[in-house]
Amino acid sequence: MSLRVRKKIIISGILVLSLLVIGSCFLYPPEIRYSSYLSPNLSDKDPLKSIDKDTGSLIYDLGGSNISVRYVKEPELNALFPEESKNGEYSTNPFTYGNWIDPNIGYTPNRFTVFNVTITNRTFPKMRLDPTTAIITTDTGEVFHSYTVNIASAKFGKCFEEYYRRLLGQSGNEFYRYEMRLGMVRGKSYGLDETIFRGDSYSGLLTFDPLPPEVKRGTLILNDVVFRFDAFNRPADSKTISINFDRNIDKIEVTREMRMKELEREKVRVKLTDPSQLVNARINDAARNNRAINQAIQASQPQMGKCFLERYRRGQVNPGRMSVSFTIEPSGIVSKQNVVEVTGINSESFMNCVLDVIKNMKFDKIADMPTTGTDLVKGPALPVNVLYPLDFTIYVEETK
Repeated sequence: MSLRVRKKIIISGILVLSLLVIGSCFLYPPEIRYSSYLSPNLSDKDPLKSIDKDTGSLIYDLGGSNISVRYVKEPELNALFPEESKNGEYSTNPFTYGNWIDPNIGYTPNRFTVFNVTITNRTFPKMRLDPTTAIITTDTGEVFHSYTVNIASAKFGKCFEEYYRRLLGQSGNEFYRYEMRLGMVRGKSYGLDETIFRGDSYSGLLTFDPLPPEVKRGTLILNDVVFRFDAFNRPADSKTISINFDRNIDKIEVTREMRMKELEREKVRVKLTDPSQLVNARINDAARNNRAINQAIQASQPQMGKCFLERYRRGQVNPGRMSVSFTIEPSGIVSKQNVVEVTGINSESFMNCVLDVIKNMKFDKIADMPTTGTDLVKGPALPVNVLYPLDFTIYVEETK
């Protein structure tokens, strides 16, 4: 082989290697942690306003009563509905995208802009806030109106009912997720016509569209905060409260070292409950009661956790719930193990791994009982059928 030919081969190899490296950058883009949030400021120097350093809330003093407003970050919104925020594109948290990552940008964007508003009434007979009139104005001249739950109460066309109806598909699961989201929204949003009497307090969420990236400052305006009513229960005194916020955007590229440290701290929690169904268990039989079954499941937790964590780190399984059925024979061995119901979990390999763990559980042997005599239980021992729900979640071990 001539020197020229060897040089061509070496140059070709370098070019191919370079293309592979460049291609890998497109195939495996870096993970980006994105956080867009608002922090209150006191730029207007209003003496009635103060900031609670512990909670980050801006508090407006209204003659002894107060209104507290706090921007709610994405992790806190996900923590409101943890199980509904862990299923990727099928997450049903109504206020966020859950743990879904937009493949076009490489991170999870904000779905909405959300504030928690709390009214604490210490001095007035009653107070009221109309959440439908709340707005956000921005330094770019835009105005955002708050969302209501249903179309009928939407004065400015912003409502969750319409928002999620546009996303509906044709499957039954889509309608189920739609109803779940609306139910969660009803439970957390600031209610219409809520009256806060003296000595009471009330909290709820105000939701707006996400702010465009170019917005640097915004103002939340609470119109129609009523603190006095006339003899006919009509508003007599009201206040408009404006709260200024600064926009913060953090983007962190996750390095391999960061991710490896996080993986070391990730643990699996297998939630144990009593069997949801137990058939043929004898009265006062300690070998087949709830405690005996819970102890066997608990002893198998490490193996089940290993089944989950190995696949979770490879992106092959999502947290969720599965109900397993199995039969405990009189001899103590387990047979006929099956998965009968699944929520969230999406890996057949993981489910089979758990079934193998259950198959290897051991129980005490049950002896036959005489058919005559004074014993309450008589006759041969029977196989006991068990239905047991298992919840698998991931948590990060706190560092000291």
